[in-house]
Amino acid sequence: MDARFNLLRLGALTIGDVRYGAEVTLGYEHPDAYQVGVPVAGRLEARQGGRPIVGEGCRAPLFRVGEEVVIGRWGADCRQLGVKINRVALEQQLTSLLDAPVETPILFAAGLDIAAGLGRSWAAMIRLVAAEFGNDTGLLREPLIVRQLQDSLTMGLLLAIDHPRREALTRRTAAYRPQPVRRAVDAIQASPESPFTLAELAAAAGVGVRALQAGFQRYLGCTPMAYLRHVRLARVHDELRAADPRRTTVTEIAYRWGFAHLGRFAAAYRSRYGASPRETLQQW
Repeated sequence: MDARFNLLRLGALTIGDVRYGAEVTLGYEHPDAYQVGVPVAGRLEARQGGRPIVGEGCRAPLFRVGEEVVIGRWGADCRQLGVKINRVALEQQLTSLLDAPVETPILFAAGLDIAAGLGRSWAAMIRLVAAEFGNDTGLLREPLIVRQLQDSLTMGLLLAIDHPRREALTRRTAAYRPQPVRRAVDAIQASPESPFTLAELAAAAGVGVRALQAGFQRYLGCTPMAYLRHVRLARVHDELRAADPRRTTVTEIAYRWGFAHLGRFAAAYRSRYGASPRETLQQW
């Protein structure tokens, strides 16, 4: 076997030029990262969660987090530019773009068409970065460039590949939200600590409960109450990062922003930010 691996790290992304030089079978699981392969040569055949996945030519395979991957055949001539993206970073990017909560893990399609459209552009960006392997004096050694490139590549993948929130992402700007949805969003943003009920938010929006729920689902991809929790979590996160752990506690901050059940709050916080509330507070 003549295995070769070249790696380049860009913040939350790792891009690798991978080839084994022989036909191999692999099995693995990555609970903390999504993976995409941009084919350079050859073919791989795999399964994940019962789904057949093929990587060759214009078909880039994508592997989700938390499910075992079995590569039944990696051809002897197979070569891929493998892209591994930190789970928390990618999910936070989608949350930020939508300004709405995201169900995780993200249920991406099993592959990406890189022959045309957004998929082709994204793969071209990956190849451009891969061309910098071994260049110790290039722009990819500059932290400012790395941060911008990381964001562009993660955002590009979210726009290019099919997933349940892709449609909402294309309508993400507030300009596309109807007035009732904007009024409810404004009420939540102005006072997320308030003990809003669904009926109260509907009244603030000037529509019925069902109409408000349908509007949120269409334009934000979530329910009004899920959006309220999303905003509350963000406010808690901001306050924890700025707070002095000698002067306040997680419990005080959580209660102040409307979280009455600390166990559910802590679980939701860790799922979104990849750390416990206490860990965030102790980083002061």
